[in-house]
Amino acid sequence: MKSNDGAERSHELWASGMMGRFLLVGIGVWLHAADSLVTATIAPAIALDLGGIAYINWTISLYQVGAIVAGAAAAVMCARWGIKKIFMGATLIYAVGCIMGAAAPTMGILVAGRLVQGLGGGMLLSLSYVAIEAWFEPETWGRLFAITATVWGGGSLLGPLIGGVFSGPHLWRGAFWVFTIQALLLCALAARWMPATALKAAPIGRWPVLPLLILSAATLIIAEAGAASGLPGGVVASIIGCAAGAALLYLAARLDRRARVRLLPSQLLDLAHPIGAGLVMVFMLAMSTVSFWAYGPLILKLLFDTKPLVTGYILAGEAIAWSLATLAASRVTPADDQWVIRGGAVTIAVGAAGFALTVPAGSLAGTVGCALLQGAGFGVCWPAIVQRIVRLADPAERSLASSSVSTMQRIGYAVGTAAVGIAANLSGLSDSISAAAVKTAGFWVFAAFVPVLILGLICAWAFTVHPAARDSGAPR
Repeated sequence: MKSNDGAERSHELWASGMMGRFLLVGIGVWLHAADSLVTATIAPAIALDLGGIAYINWTISLYQVGAIVAGAAAAVMCARWGIKKIFMGATLIYAVGCIMGAAAPTMGILVAGRLVQGLGGGMLLSLSYVAIEAWFEPETWGRLFAITATVWGGGSLLGPLIGGVFSGPHLWRGAFWVFTIQALLLCALAARWMPATALKAAPIGRWPVLPLLILSAATLIIAEAGAASGLPGGVVASIIGCAAGAALLYLAARLDRRARVRLLPSQLLDLAHPIGAGLVMVFMLAMSTVSFWAYGPLILKLLFDTKPLVTGYILAGEAIAWSLATLAASRVTPADDQWVIRGGAVTIAVGAAGFALTVPAGSLAGTVGCALLQGAGFGVCWPAIVQRIVRLADPAERSLASSSVSTMQRIGYAVGTAAVGIAANLSGLSDSISAAAVKTAGFWVFAAFVPVLILGLICAWAFTVHPAARDSGAPR
């Protein structure tokens, strides 16, 4: 009976044209997901053509900074101008950034273009959550959030392959042109298919300019701290930068909480509230699981002499595990989400902490297994996390709640990337050390985040102890 209901609901979505709108926001997720890995793959070719190899890290970091800031503002902007206008604006901003990258005569212009791309890409990702909450019935949220996560996994898998096609000298500009064309086509389709009216009343009050500025400064400082950690004598400066960035993040959250027009749900800093606990859980788990993405390629090369293509597919395996687990758990109902979220969080923690055992033991199979566990854990619980946070939110803040999950995830990744750089350099992990030293240093790169994982698990339990998400639906 349930499968028939699901089939009828899917048919209704297609017949009404709503599924076409969802496909558009899914393409927006694809652009954001594939972009970073494409650029990382073509980075050596960019450095050969433009020079400025010291700034290569900023092609990734500034993209993430733009994504965090724009993603945080997406829900507020949609409330004022509607999803369609903001979506089209995001695609055009993204396209402008791509054009700047494709035509860049210097590394400085390219880095600036990456920041612009990040603004557009981050907004597109947050808009996917806002659109699902605004356009679709609560009964379909879990499945649509699952499809969105699967699109993300597909982007992570195909990004390096697309980048490989354009990784030769002078060919890298073609990658930016390809994404420019995709963004412009998406904008044209959105103009035709998306509804023109906003579904929610705009909040009254001043724009949260100061929290946005502080959030921007915090992410820039944290990105710089991560980049500086690999420089001689840069560990102390990185620690100070991380601490300063974290303090600014807290300040931005405090100021946002007092504002009449907010970027994030008002319960963010209240760990006694399920929404606060859930968002902090997302931050903690994201922060503690970047070690393998950051240092996995180096560890695999030095310990097991894996080829770059093999390494890429091992990393992609985590994304595939995420997508498959998401699809497997897409039919979980709100009545069962407590155990799905807790089980997923435990699986993430086992995988992330397991690296501290498998890397020192020199076990390739164990290391790959931990990566798959980490990805599968996120995949199992991610749709349920988003759905529960949205259901628990006040009706007036449901759009903020839906976009806040991806914002907290990206902030966690940014902080985690800087922190793992510090841990790696304190433990002596570098390109020139021996396999024996990698085993020792590799332990600390992963073990340093075990306390963060434990905090994430505590928040997961606090997040799911409240039963309100099981019987509260969004009013239509």
